[in-house]
Amino acid sequence: MKSWRILLLVLLPLAAWLAWADPVAAMASAVVQNDSMWIDSIGALHIFGEVKNTGDVWLRFVKVTGTLRDSTGAIVDVVFTYTLLTFVPPDAVAPFNMIEIDTTKSARTESYSLLLEFQEATALSQQLAVLNLADSKNSLGWLEVVGEVENRGTAPSTYTQVAGTFYDADGKVIYVHFTYTDPSEIPPGAKHPFKITVGSDERTSKIARYIVMAESENSGYTSVPEFAWAPLITAAALTLTVVSIKRKKPKQLAMFWSP
Repeated sequence: MKSWRILLLVLLPLAAWLAWADPVAAMASAVVQNDSMWIDSIGALHIFGEVKNTGDVWLRFVKVTGTLRDSTGAIVDVVFTYTLLTFVPPDAVAPFNMIEIDTTKSARTESYSLLLEFQEATALSQQLAVLNLADSKNSLGWLEVVGEVENRGTAPSTYTQVAGTFYDADGKVIYVHFTYTDPSEIPPGAKHPFKITVGSDERTSKIARYIVMAESENSGYTSVPEFAWAPLITAAALTLTVVSIKRKKPKQLAMFWSP
């Protein structure tokens, strides 16, 4: 029994030293989630979605590349976009809107796959707060979300961008849009207003909730997501992540996707 105690006294400090000498490295990873396809009124194809940071380091310059395919699996086109927010904290999401503007190619597209590229980033200071959210429909039947961004930091928030992500009842992203506060530079301690418009009555009718986030790259500020239910609607170093996400055209959207 005594020898076991002596062995433990030797091994425990050794284990502690090994854990200190070889710490677990931080990992950068991300996935695409809640994505959906939509053809707008002029025939352009949109792929909406959000990238979730599933790692334990901040990400920046998140690029989403889409391979569009027809009913036979042949490649129709390759398009890309970036998330609307440049920086994505761990366990956070950033929306994207990938657009195929060629209406002939849009009509041929039946499925798609997505790839992600991103860089690791230094954390931003979360000094922006989205406040006083409210929503209503305009005369065209489009949803308008208004609110304010408050700068709680000590430096001006320059080029303050606001991004909105809109979800349906199933949690799919069905619209994303961004704007800037007016004025876009917010002094320390001040609040400036913004308005985000969903430019479609058809999309508006499907929205069940939305989130709004703000970011100021030049000042190194970002915000935590501001969640909101839409009562009006319901009442009425470069890392390449090969995420081979494949999606097919939903059956219920046949009216928008005539073969």
